[in-house]
Amino acid sequence: MPELPLVTPYSGAEYTTVYVTRGDMTLTENIVCNYSATKSENLAFNIDGEYYGSIFVEAGDYVTAGTLVAELDVSSILDDIKSREDEIRKLEIELAKEYKALELALFSEELAGGISTAASEARQASITYKENSLEILNAQKAELTGKLEERRLYASMDGTVTYTKTLIDGSKSSKKETVVTITDMDSSVFIASTAFYEYFTPGEEVTVVSDGVEYSTVYTEASELGLEDKIDGIGNKLVYFVITGTEAPTDSKARGTVSLYIDSRKDVLMLPKRAVFTVDGRHMVFYQDDSGVKSAKEVQCGLEANGYIEIVSGLDEGDCVILG
Repeated sequence: MPELPLVTPYSGAEYTTVYVTRGDMTLTENIVCNYSATKSENLAFNIDGEYYGSIFVEAGDYVTAGTLVAELDVSSILDDIKSREDEIRKLEIELAKEYKALELALFSEELAGGISTAASEARQASITYKENSLEILNAQKAELTGKLEERRLYASMDGTVTYTKTLIDGSKSSKKETVVTITDMDSSVFIASTAFYEYFTPGEEVTVVSDGVEYSTVYTEASELGLEDKIDGIGNKLVYFVITGTEAPTDSKARGTVSLYIDSRKDVLMLPKRAVFTVDGRHMVFYQDDSGVKSAKEVQCGLEANGYIEIVSGLDEGDCVILG
């Protein structure tokens, strides 16, 4: 790209002029990226209006899938579960004794000629009653356990806790409100929102510069990262650059830049862009005709890059035009 031509005052006039020059033009777009994780989960209760219990993690903690991270106030449910468990244990002990006693009673009846007695029948009835009671208690315990699990949050992925809700005494749950966020830091990539997404090819090597360091990355489509491909209302799409080397930014919120080649021209005529104006969609320039009068003429323009505009026709190299 040539240096901007010097702006030289037109001798004998109040106009400032520039000249048509010849050179190469390259259009690039600097795309700003953010280093961010692509995998995270926001954990929330699906229950409204119940008192919070505890959050067992804090920001910065590393957790594995299945870790209990938070719960509502479940003290009464735990008490009810313990009560059912105590009753179940008591019944199981009683039933074990009943089974043994029935076995002895049946053995005695067999020795007596196999005649059923009222004692064995009563024993059998007692066993049936207690078995039914045990079944009911186990069903109640299962129901209470279900209520307990509804009021607990577990990590479904390995990752780092990046957010926890601040609990205030007496505060109650709000359905779908995020209580804990877990992020997989190993899923971090450079992410940018750009209208120039079509200029990238899957698998293309791209250099991202962040804090003066160059990172080798590969342009990767959203689907390969398990993400949904979306274009926003103004035509921008999220693009992803996955680091291929072992070195990665230490700052989890690092920013970077990608210099994207868009187009170029070799050995073409050009003017500073500010020397060209538009009227009804036509490109025009001012010039001073042979009689010294400021006049306008139409020119055909092409590429615009770095403050220059390509002159396709209407002017020749060395022609003088007026700024403004």
